[in-house]
Amino acid sequence: MIKNKNLRKVLIDEDLTIKGLAQKTGYTRGYLSSVLNGHKQSPRAEKLISFVLGRAHSELWPDHQTGK
Repeated sequence: MIKNKNLRKVLIDEDLTIKGLAQKTGYTRGYLSSVLNGHKQSPRAEKLISFVLGRAHSELWPDHQTGK
């Protein structure tokens, strides 16, 4: 289960699973799971996930900086 409530809601709203997100981003399910659950921090992956989901990075990860 994804601990980040914003991400979990967006994935549900988009009817998208971690597997589906992995297919769209090219990352593995395991890697995405680690990023989505906060076990790994990857600005590059976070930016791509935000882009694929059509959401602002700050909406999905309000506590993270993107290193603009």
